[in-house]
Amino acid sequence: MKKKTKVIIPIAIAATLILGCIGGGAVLAFKKPGKIEGFDKAVTSLSEMEIPEGTRIVALGEATHGNREFQELKLEVFKELVEKTEIRAFVLEGDMGGCAIANRYIQGGEGTAREATKHLGYRLYRTDQMCELVEWMREYNETAKEGDKVRLYGMDIQRTVDAITYLEDVYADLDPEKQEDYSSRLESIIGLQDYEYDSVDLSRASALLKEIEQDLSDNSTSYEEKIGKDELWIAGYAVKSINSALEYYITDHSTHQARDTRMKTNVDLVLSREEAEYGGGIMMSCHNGHMTETQSSLVNFLGIYLNDEYGDAYFTIGTDYYNTTVNLPSETGRVNVDLCSDDPLAYQLKDMDGDMYYLDLDQVDPGSKLGKTISSPMSMGSVGEANSPLYKVLKSTREINLAPNKLYDAMILYYNVNPTEIWED
Repeated sequence: MKKKTKVIIPIAIAATLILGCIGGGAVLAFKKPGKIEGFDKAVTSLSEMEIPEGTRIVALGEATHGNREFQELKLEVFKELVEKTEIRAFVLEGDMGGCAIANRYIQGGEGTAREATKHLGYRLYRTDQMCELVEWMREYNETAKEGDKVRLYGMDIQRTVDAITYLEDVYADLDPEKQEDYSSRLESIIGLQDYEYDSVDLSRASALLKEIEQDLSDNSTSYEEKIGKDELWIAGYAVKSINSALEYYITDHSTHQARDTRMKTNVDLVLSREEAEYGGGIMMSCHNGHMTETQSSLVNFLGIYLNDEYGDAYFTIGTDYYNTTVNLPSETGRVNVDLCSDDPLAYQLKDMDGDMYYLDLDQVDPGSKLGKTISSPMSMGSVGEANSPLYKVLKSTREINLAPNKLYDAMILYYNVNPTEIWED
């Protein structure tokens, strides 16, 4: 039996290489996809994108976190939505507190776009593309009417330091004595190190956060006069986010489902706020794996929860590439890795003039060749903020194999995408 096992393993790996990709500098598909009749007539430019009436959430996914085209796309899609819809809120898969600090700059606060961008939550966002998004939002607000300004929110719950900093800054304007008291207790009970919560007493931390939340509620009228309704609401959101993060690490033991469940709660909070105060929906941006309408991985659930609750009011735009050189973490820092998705839709762009095309999956004739393609399982790229030597030999570690129209309402496709360049400082 042992001798048989030794033979099977290399054969399995060889089969994967032959059927899926060949090694070398880039991981390329061994068998190229065929031409899909009608594809060129079905795709449009992004400027022709139409969002269905009644949409409350537009979710933009990214097939990888480490390609600059997907980061550029956040701003391009948001611009289209601001121009064509009532959406004025951008909700990022990023740190709640850090995005709140960046939003202060966007609303005309002190500092620079670069400084604000460094707060977005993760090192992978420290790029020129994300800085351009922050700067555009600020510049838009400089000439926008008061009710037409744009806002940035973070929905993730994996960090607490910037949320604590935000609360401390708020209380410096509200009540310096309370600020001194709350700051001292927040820092002694929770600490000022992200991801270091093993020694936190959750009951003490929750009691303190409940006390702060009650203070914000009891004094809402006077506090609103001092800092405005939006800042006051975000302060309350920060309190909830800190408590949620602590529960995620201490009670939920950092499970993926717990993270997505808590991000769903944050999306609900922001949407409710935007609709009540500004009469518009939200744009949400995250990895494809988080926002798909049906299960696309073993660990991510956000999009399923949102689709179950909002139905047709939840409009999803996935992304994919055919070839990528993607920026990924490594033991020595960051590295660029060449991969191929085998996506037959993205492959169609090889001989087309444009670098990127928009495909409304809901508008494709189900009986056409394209319709049958998107309703059948097919290879698509899916790489997160992780790296593995298996990417070069095992397709399932870097791809999903599902029907696109079961996951998304639309897709934005590229033939080639290039790596992000993350700031060194």
